[in-house]
Amino acid sequence: MTRVKRLYKVKIGWDTSSMNFAIKKSTLKLTLLLLLFKAALDLAYVYVISPVYAYSGFTIAIDFLALIESYILTLIIGFMVPSNIGRPSHFFIWMLAVGALIPSLTYYAIHSGSRMFMYMLVLSFICVVVMSKIALVKIGTLKEGRVIGIGLLIATVIIVAVSMIVKGGLSHFNLNISKVYEHRRDVGALIGTGLWGYINTWAFKVINPALIGWAFWQNRTKLVLAFSVLQILFFGISSHKSVLFYPALILVLYLFAEKRKALNLMTWGLIVVIIVSSAVSILIDYHWLSSLFIRRVFLVPASLNFVYYELFSRIGHVFMSNSVLSWLFEYPFHVNPVLLVSEYLYGHQNTWANNGFLATGYMHFGFLGMIIFSLIVGVLLWLLDILVYRRLPLWLGISIVTMPIFSLFTSADLTTALLTHGILVGMLVLLVLGNKQNVTEKEIKQGAEAYLSSDLGS
Repeated sequence: MTRVKRLYKVKIGWDTSSMNFAIKKSTLKLTLLLLLFKAALDLAYVYVISPVYAYSGFTIAIDFLALIESYILTLIIGFMVPSNIGRPSHFFIWMLAVGALIPSLTYYAIHSGSRMFMYMLVLSFICVVVMSKIALVKIGTLKEGRVIGIGLLIATVIIVAVSMIVKGGLSHFNLNISKVYEHRRDVGALIGTGLWGYINTWAFKVINPALIGWAFWQNRTKLVLAFSVLQILFFGISSHKSVLFYPALILVLYLFAEKRKALNLMTWGLIVVIIVSSAVSILIDYHWLSSLFIRRVFLVPASLNFVYYELFSRIGHVFMSNSVLSWLFEYPFHVNPVLLVSEYLYGHQNTWANNGFLATGYMHFGFLGMIIFSLIVGVLLWLLDILVYRRLPLWLGISIVTMPIFSLFTSADLTTALLTHGILVGMLVLLVLGNKQNVTEKEIKQGAEAYLSSDLGS
């Protein structure tokens, strides 16, 4: 271990000028790819999404000044995103950029939107980046308690599986992705009442995926298969599509997360998905792919950012009176905030128009709320770095909390993401699984190389 550390001390001090050139080049490459990603989204909006979904609000009103602004702001965002993944926060900053910020810039330029709100979105992104750069501190491991902790995690997923079966969940078992919405509401009322609504989600989206990754890391093939089968059971009963894709997500992160050009490769992957989905829509008039991967993943959250701003700038702010501050403020509206948004946008309350922390930060406290929530999110990313660095392989640490963090960015209020979507549970799992003795020299070397190449650990 000492030899590895000494190697990096030498590397840091050797040929600093060439290292700086390489860092600038890698940043430029990623920035150019993000600009290409933005262009692909713009074209997909104009030629694929709007022609099919204009009835749901995806109309075109291109403002050429806003279009130029959007590419300048994308350029600024590109320079803020670390060029490689040296810490979990680097990956999640990239995710925030491609999942929330750049799609919002597309909507701003091609549809419409408040200029002030758009600039506040970018400022909020900068706040997240700055707070995530706080110097890391070392924490220990649970040692003997780690075995007990892993045992409790395994017991939890077994108990959840048994509970779902006993309650009759198998009567709704379905592996057809196109039919999940036919079962989700009914099965949710059957298996997710009371506290089980939280526990089930934690098991589906955090604990069992973490156990799949942990077993894979420990080369325990039988456990990998067992937990993967359990994940299929969870999908078949719960009818949540994302549950089915967790094992694939873990594999993708294992293959790419610790590569020097990981973010470049992942950005290329998103560009290809947009191009292929668009081509399928245009050439064979089949819109399921573009609806899922372009409209639903990128453009619906982007449009809702501006809808939240429009609505709550008119009717006033919530001040978290619907959740943790209900003891201090009286909730002023007749229905839940997400139903208010649905009523404002669609004219009915049949849709849960959820959105991420940037929109809900404004919903609660206006522009100040966006900044406060962004600072808190930046601290959360910093804490994730502490829980992973030199305690777990980078790919494993990222995979455990990727989906809860993505929910925080695109579909959940801050408090909801922390509790309901399992960010806090994910952090607890990272604490339990972390074991410095099981991180090999190769894994430390890979992480250190990525960290050094990522703008000197920016």
